[in-house]
This record gives sequence, structure tokens and C-alpha cells, in this order.
Amino acid sequence: MRRSQFRMETYNLSDPRYRRIFVIFMVSTAVIFLVLGAIFVLQTESNSNSKLSKVTSHLTEKTLLQVMGDNIPYLQETIHRPGSEQMISRLFFEVMTSFDPHDPRTFLSNEIPLFALFDTDIDTASKDVTFSDVPIESSPPANLEEQLMEQIKKQEQSKKKVPSTTITSPKVKRVFIYHSHFSESYIPELDQSRGMKANDANKNITLVGKHLAEQLAKMGIGSVASHVPYSYRGAYRSSRKTVVQALKKYDNLTYLIDIHRDSQRRKVTTIKIKGKSYARLAFVVGGASKHYTENLKLARSLYKEINKLAPGLVRGVFIKPRTTGTNGEYNQSLSKGSFLVEMGGIDNNFQEVFRSTDILAKVLRDKLSDAVPVQK
Repeated sequence: MRRSQFRMETYNLSDPRYRRIFVIFMVSTAVIFLVLGAIFVLQTESNSNSKLSKVTSHLTEKTLLQVMGDNIPYLQETIHRPGSEQMISRLFFEVMTSFDPHDPRTFLSNEIPLFALFDTDIDTASKDVTFSDVPIESSPPANLEEQLMEQIKKQEQSKKKVPSTTITSPKVKRVFIYHSHFSESYIPELDQSRGMKANDANKNITLVGKHLAEQLAKMGIGSVASHVPYSYRGAYRSSRKTVVQALKKYDNLTYLIDIHRDSQRRKVTTIKIKGKSYARLAFVVGGASKHYTENLKLARSLYKEINKLAPGLVRGVFIKPRTTGTNGEYNQSLSKGSFLVEMGGIDNNFQEVFRSTDILAKVLRDKLSDAVPVQK
């Protein structure tokens, strides 16, 4: 029986030949990043759909590995050398570099800031919006996430339980509001000694959902706003269960709204209308949803009707396909009346966000006047 042996080779960099190879390798890698960085900068000046995103999303990992393999010898080896030795070396490479051979774009996204933005397409946008203005999702720091979940656990164990929902009259419920990333908050509303951590277990995006439910109630529209907290990891899987339960409980739901807060800064997320500051909205449509076409049509309609009442209030409609690190579905396969909306950014305050929420409520009221319950 033939036994394969794992051999380790060492290279002496004092040898001029190896030094030359090493220098060529480093220079080639630097050139790749410089070229891609230049492409990124040029792309951010345009608010049209990302052509680079469409190209890279259709390239296979083998193709990308072959292109990069011209300058990185290791990648050539992973293409042509099968077997256990390849598996061991590939595993080591992934652990050390966070590079996923099944999605080679992760190699670039780990090295080039904001490269992940290329996985977002701009479907429709206001004139002042460029590619650098697309919604950005950022997770809370690991230690803060632990603190949040611990605080929630204590609240659940205490005698004073915080209600998990806000249910408004009338009896027929037409809108379900929830928050997959419940802890997203706004820096001006939090204790500044906490620094730039725009997350909180209590003073967060759920207050925006509650405000929307209250505004709809004033217009005679029944709704349910869920305040159920979720861990950031696996948040969409967890919130999906909440939405499924709501669909079973309420037969007349027309819209399922997942409300978030963007991580973009104030200059991107704020607009002045008639002398007052408003938090700008952004609609995100999951490209992997089975109801993608219907939900995209809904987002476009909301964009048009809100901007008719308040020009420029909605930054745009953005499409996110499923990629490494991007959900791409956002529970929107559960209905043809689902949408995810980013309400302002980390530098906005509740007053600005509530002004925008009031306009969203007016548009929803008008649409609900001739809408039919959600189709699953």
C-alpha cells in the first residue's frame, strides 16, 4: 500500500533567487490592491447599479482563483493539486487568512475597506446618492453584545417584565412591525461616555416601531409592533420565527416591516425639509427572496410616494443578493408585502426619526385603503 507523506519545505531568503521571487510576489499583490482600490473609488462616484458586483457575483471561485493565481503561487496549487495534502493546506490557509475558497471575493473584502459594498445594487435612488451611500450593516462589538443579552436575561427574570409587543386598535391588524437588530440605536440619544457604541438594550430602534404603530392607530389602522430581542448572530433566523407566529395569529396582515437603523453617518442620513431635519429612509430588498419581484415593486412604490410628499426623504431602493456575510433574504420570502427599511443613521435622533416615521405612516395608510391582506 502506497503511503503519501506530507513534506515541509524551507526556503532560505539569503538566496538571491528566493529574494527576487518574494519581492515580485509582494509587489504583484500590492498592484492588485491598488487597482481594485482605484476601481472602488471610481465606482463610489456613480449611483448606477454596480457592474463590478454583477461580474464578480457570476464568476466561479475557480475563475477568480486562476486570475489571482498568476500573482499568488499558492492559489495555482489549490487549483491543480487535489488530495489530502491540498485539504490540509487549504484549511490552514482559510484559518490564517479568513479566505473562503467558495467565495473568493472574501479575500478582497478582508483587505480592501468597504469592498463588501460591491455586493449591493442601487435599483432606484435620489440624485444626490452615490454608491458610497448604500446602507451599511454593522454588528455591535462582541463584549457589548454579551452585555446586552445579559441585561435582557435579567429583565426576563425580574418581576417587572417588559411587554414584548405593542398592540394597537382597531381589532383587525393590517401591519406587523418587528426589528431583527433590536439593539440598534442613535448616538445622540445615548450616554456619550459610552463612546461610539450605537446600541442599547432599552433605548433603541424598537421605540421607532412603537411610534409607527401609534401613528397608524391614530389613522384607524390596527397593527402589532414586536419588541422581542434577538442576538445579533442568527438574528434573521430568530426573527423569522416571530413573523411566522404573527402570520398564524393575525389573518389580515398586509405588510410585514423590519425596521433598522443604518450605520452611515449624518451627512448621508439627514435631510432638511422646510427648515426641519429629517432622518432619511432607505429600503433594502433581498435578492434571494422568492418574492423578490413583488417586494421590489413595493419598495419602488414606497420610494416614489414618500418622496412625492417629502422630496429626497428616501435615499433609495437597494438590492442585496445572498453572499458571504449578507443574508440576501431578510425574511421577505414569507410574504409579498415585506420590506426592510433603514430609519436614519447612527448620528440621528429620535425627533428626526419620528418625523420621517410620520410620513411613512401616511403613505402606508393611503396604500392600505385599497390593499389586500398579505399573500404568502
